[in-house]
Formats: sequence, structure tokens, C-alpha cells
Amino acid sequence: MKVGIDLGTTYSTIARYDGISSKAEIIPNVFGKDLTPSVICFLEDETIIGDEAKDMQAGGTGAVASVFKRRMGDPDYVFEAFGRTYDACDLSAILLKKLISDAEKRTGEKIDGAVITVPAYFNDLQRKATIRAGEACGIGVMKIVNEPTAAAVYYGYRHSNGKTVLVYDLGGGTFDVTVVRVEGGKIDVVGTAGNHLLGGKDWDAVLVDEACKRFSDEFGEDPREDVSVMNEMAVAAEDYKKLLSKAGEVSVTVRYDGNVGRYRITRDEFDSKTRFLLKATKDVIDGLFEDIGMDFSDIDEILLCGGSTRMPQVAEYLRVLTDTDVITHTDTDLAVAKGAAMMADYYERGTGADGMEISDVTSHSLGALSVNGDGTRYINKIIIPANSKVPCSMTRPFMIDGGNMTDRIEVYTLQGESEIPLDCTVLEKNVVTGFDNEGDGAVIDIEYMYGGDGTVRVRAFQNGRPVTVSTEPVPEDVSWMAGAPGNHTTEMPITSNIVVCIDLSRSMKESMAEVKDVVRDFIHGISGCDTRIGLIGFGDRVQVFKDLTVDTGAVMSSLNDLKVNMLGRGTDRSPLKAAMDMLMETKGARTAVVLSDGEWGRRDNAMDEAEACRRNGIGVVAVGFGDNVEMSFLRQIATVEDGAMLTTLGDLKNAFGTIATAITSEAEDLRERRS
Repeated sequence: MKVGIDLGTTYSTIARYDGISSKAEIIPNVFGKDLTPSVICFLEDETIIGDEAKDMQAGGTGAVASVFKRRMGDPDYVFEAFGRTYDACDLSAILLKKLISDAEKRTGEKIDGAVITVPAYFNDLQRKATIRAGEACGIGVMKIVNEPTAAAVYYGYRHSNGKTVLVYDLGGGTFDVTVVRVEGGKIDVVGTAGNHLLGGKDWDAVLVDEACKRFSDEFGEDPREDVSVMNEMAVAAEDYKKLLSKAGEVSVTVRYDGNVGRYRITRDEFDSKTRFLLKATKDVIDGLFEDIGMDFSDIDEILLCGGSTRMPQVAEYLRVLTDTDVITHTDTDLAVAKGAAMMADYYERGTGADGMEISDVTSHSLGALSVNGDGTRYINKIIIPANSKVPCSMTRPFMIDGGNMTDRIEVYTLQGESEIPLDCTVLEKNVVTGFDNEGDGAVIDIEYMYGGDGTVRVRAFQNGRPVTVSTEPVPEDVSWMAGAPGNHTTEMPITSNIVVCIDLSRSMKESMAEVKDVVRDFIHGISGCDTRIGLIGFGDRVQVFKDLTVDTGAVMSSLNDLKVNMLGRGTDRSPLKAAMDMLMETKGARTAVVLSDGEWGRRDNAMDEAEACRRNGIGVVAVGFGDNVEMSFLRQIATVEDGAMLTTLGDLKNAFGTIATAITSEAEDLRERRS
């Protein structure tokens, strides 16, 4: 039997898909309950899991582990009980075994495969820890699936056809937001974001904190200093929160040091004191919208998912904020597991679930440790941006300079959006060996991959031949990543250097605004690919507006400063010599991209400069538009295959979309010359 498992922070559940009824069904635990608390109580001679463990937590009995999902993949997390230690993966495996055992007893069938869900914002370490937990139970982990995607599959596949839906998933310990398009059985994830340290437990903590403050004011003692009292209140707070979702007020009882306090807390007070948590979810949504270029006007429905969305404040906040339909369901706690069960059927049979199609994205950018343009600091150079469709891969070349006889390359793989390495998660230290290096220079192609489940893999090739990639533990001390590269030796990715040359003659007056927009998009598109960019303007004179830099903001600022006629009314001068001078001393792929709407006055000089670029290994891509430029001229100054492009102003953006391909071809030429 194949199942779907929602391995939750506070509650977990398991479901299967019935192909006869075409429905996903929850498999109750041994107590007949749909939800099993994600709580483990260790006693000296036995381990209690689920409902009984939660009762023991409230009573202060045994060593109780809970909310450990938040620490998945964290090497520093250790839970100790009766002389044994457990990490979050170990604890999750214990919980999974209980879920599977209960389900097998209930159904009388053997479970041999499962789709297990994770928060969309889980990184590679957390996802792989979840896979290991599943494998430790002896079942095949068919797939790791994002929780909002599973919920969207369950709800959207049946109820939201032809709509763009925002899935607002607020669980007990994590928050995710995902935008999906649902059309004709196809579930297409547009983008996702989240905070795996924000969830219903944070609302519970506010309730506990408020009651404890009032107790302290009344009795002069702070119960928050007693761990057993806090364990009891943590369990009780969840019940108080649920009562507040139905009633206007609750009476919270605090017992400490022989004193008993009872405090009336209204729903309005609770909503006011937790407003900042709702605002935190909005910040995540705003960040996602910025990344994918959308806003609430693009959303047809908001789908609430996760038990914590039962709080009335959530739907009310979103309705006021967005003026959009907010969809609530009675089984919001079960949607993720049911969607996972549908996906288990889908992956088992290839189509399953009536031919549904699922397309997901990655939640984190994948990068490599690199060096900035002037060689003064390490940076996280993004290879695959967040919200890229998965599975996907990108290949980047590593260069070993002539005279370097190394037989080993170290590649540090990172996840995160920041350029600062230590602000990101350092996933792996990949060691590449088994390549040929005679000391005259070598290029190794490193392939970075995201699987369909959001996990990361790294491969390497030399001239198309696979070479060995092994994974070593990331050193405990990576503080050197904040220092100067000269203090630590490791091979870094080859850098592409691109100089953009823009015609500023008077004929560009009507088109300059659109040209700038196209170039901005181009720079944004290539800036995450180990690329330094320079900017040159030309007319009757040539001027360098920005030397090669990885600072795209500085390039954009210089681009904004360009004005028609500022270098003369005509195009008497070629920019290619200035571009060549800028690129000559750089390492890596070197390309000049020239944009003009007419031929230049000194055509012979331009051709001579283009030939000099060719001799020095500098690629020239020539883009022309309008009626005053001929393809023959563009071909004479272009030095890379397919590097001459004649287009119209309206199609200029599409033309620039192909330039990256030409640049890649030039990089291939570089590899051949260095190998």
C-alpha cells in the first residue's frame, strides 16, 4: 500500500487514495483519531508516542520531545533521554514508525511506499533528513513534497479549476505561502516562500506569556522559570487557543509555587497581541509577490491550510487585507495528507488520480562559493534562482590555471538569497577528483541540480566525461568565508565578463527608453551567473561609464545616466577597442555586446577592432535594429557563432534573450583553447 504522510510539527497524519471511489481517505490511529500528536515521551523502559505522550508532557512525566521538526537537518540539535541521544531525524523516524504501525494495524495491509510532505521552505539539509527518517522505517520514500503543493492538489484539483490560488499554510510550527495555477487537472506552482520558525506554537507562546505576566504581577513570582510549569502550560495553551476560536473569552489557569491564578483573556485581546505574527506572514507573502512579479490582484482565491488557520483572525485579516475570496474547509488539518496520498497514487501509476499533472518549484536559490569581481571577498554566487521549475540543472565551468598541478577541486554549495556566504546555509563540501591535469590548464564543468523533490545534487564532467564527486562534511569552522580569499585556498568558478556597448547617437532618441528597459532585463537575467558587467557608450566619442563589476546596482545606475547625443550626434567611433581594453586582463569568458540602430562612420576601423577582439579571444555579439543597419555589417563585427542579430525595436527583448546562448558558445570556445 502506498500512502501520503503529513509529518507535522505538532500533529501528523497518514492517508491513502482509493482508486475506486477516487477519494483520499485518512487512516485513523489506534485511538480512532485522524491526527496523532508529534510528541514522544521517553521513559526508562519504554517509549510512548502520540496522544499518551502529550498527556505525559502536560503532567511533567518522562523526557518529552516535541516540536523537533523545526530542528530537522540541524547538526547542533541533540535530545538526550536516559543515556541516549537523538537528533531530529531520529525522533522523526520514531514518530513515522508509529504512524505506519497504526495504519497497518487499522487496514491490515503492508505499507511499502510513502510520499512525505515537508514545509515548502525546507532547505536541502532538512529535506534529506526527512528522507533518511522515512528510510529508517523500512519504507520506500517515493517523493518529498511541499506541504502547500499537496494541499493545492487536494483542494484545487477538485474545486478551483481555471483559477490562480494563493495557498496560505499556517501549521503548528511552520508557515508557507504558495501561488498555484489550476487548469484542467494540471497543478502548476508559480512560486513559494515561507518561514519554518513561524507557526501556531508562536500564538500559543503569546497566550502563555500574557498569563504568566499577569501571574507575576499578582504574586511577584515568574512561573516561566519552571520548565515543568511551562510544559504543562504549553499543552494547555493549545486548548485555550482552540476555545478562543469559538468563544469570546477564556479563563487561563496558572499554578506555580503553591499559588493559583486565573486570568480572563478575550479574543480581542488575543488577536491584538498576536497581530504582529499575522504581519510576519504578510511579509512572507510580500516577498513572494516581489519575486514572482505578482500581487493580490492576480489572485482569484486564497486557500487556508493547516490547523492554525482555524483561528478566526486569520481569515478576517486576509479578507480585509486583500478583498479576495478566502476559502475555508472543515478538514483543513487533513488536506496535506490527503493531497500527499493523491500524489502517491500519481507517482505509483504514472498518471493516477484521474490523470493529474503536477509542476513544482524550488523554494531557495542554489549557489556556489565564489569570489567577487575585485577578488577581495567571498560571495554566494547564485546558480539556480529561487522559484525555478524543478527538476532543473545548470552547469558552470571551473578553471584550473596553467602551472597549477592540483588533482582536487573543492566546491562549496550554498542555499540562500544573500550574497554573503555566512548568511546562507552551507550545504556541502563537494570534492572533485579523477580529472586530467597536465599543468597547462584545465576546465571542469560542474553541474548543479535540483531534483523534483527540491533536493540538491552536484556532478562534474571533463570534456563530457563524468569525473568523481564525493561529499565531505562541511568544516565546523567556516568563518574564513567572511575573510579575504587570499587567506584560504579553494578553486572558484570561472567568471564571465560582459561589456555592454550602447549607441548614444541622435537617431536613438525615440528608442532609448525601451533600449534601457531591455538592457536592464538582460543584466538582471545574467547577474546571477558568476558575471561581471561593464558599460560603454559610443557616438562620435567613446566613454566607459562603468568598469567591470559584480555590483549590478552600480551598472544600473550608470545605465540610467546614459543620454542621447551626450557623445555627439553621430556614430563616428567604434566601442570595440575600449571594450577589448577592459576585457584583456580578465580570466574567464569575455564578451562585448554591441547595440546600435545604424552603421558606424569608420566601418574599416570597426572591422579592425573586431578582428583584434577575435585574436585576443574576446567574443563580440552585434545587435542591430531599425532600417539604417545591415546584416552584412553586423556579421563583419560579430566574432561568435550566431552573434549577429538584426531585429526590430519591438522584438529587441526577444533578441537579447538569445544573447546568453551566444555568450555560452563563446565560453565553450574558451574551454577548448584551455584544455
